[in-house]
Amino acid sequence: MTTAAAPDRTTRVAIVTGAASGIGAAIARRLSHHGVRVVALDRSEAVRDIAQEIGGRGLVGDITDAAFTANAVELAQNTEGRLDILVNAAGIQHRTDAVDIDEDSWSRLLEVNLSAAYRLSRQSAKALAATHGCIVNIASLSADRAVPGIVPYGATKAALVQLSRGLAVEMGPDGVRVNAVAPGYIETPMTRDVLSQDEFRSRVLSRIPLRRLADGDDVADVVVFLTSTAARYVTGVVLPVDGGYSIT
Repeated sequence: MTTAAAPDRTTRVAIVTGAASGIGAAIARRLSHHGVRVVALDRSEAVRDIAQEIGGRGLVGDITDAAFTANAVELAQNTEGRLDILVNAAGIQHRTDAVDIDEDSWSRLLEVNLSAAYRLSRQSAKALAATHGCIVNIASLSADRAVPGIVPYGATKAALVQLSRGLAVEMGPDGVRVNAVAPGYIETPMTRDVLSQDEFRSRVLSRIPLRRLADGDDVADVVVFLTSTAARYVTGVVLPVDGGYSIT
């Protein structure tokens, strides 16, 4: 009779939310490429394909469900033996004037973009302290500027930035680092509609000193840095990944 192999307790383990597509999928792939075992979370069944591709584990469910996220943390600890990294990459957006957003949409924005990240951070705290691990929250360029049409989204991302800073202060004594990444205009399924408009695209590119839009890998490589020992003394920062847009 064969028995299941014991987990390799020396391999770093990450939970990545929103991992079925876009930035989350790019982060899952990049972390895996650098030897991290990934537990990938998403509502979409496509997360199973990403997990299979990278040799990780894919869990399908709603990250606003506390039981689902608690199960993900438990899975990482029980089957992988540890938890070193939490990347809160899941996010949604509603493009409408702030005064026109309905209550359900506003509540959903808060739940996915902010509350789920807070909850997973809280649920992961002890496991991350045990490994002196880290959290990376995916914020947005819109967290510190008013962007018409996505004001509620920007508000949730601004709150996520402040949450990141606060957690960095509180979790630092336990050896846990917490940072945020603020992407600019990234070509993902979320931005496909607006970036396909030639006039809008040209206007955005004219503001970017590097004169190109980013893709998920541009963000993922920064996340790899922030989760590595190269960033061992970096905590509480909000790192723009925008090609210089925020300085123009």
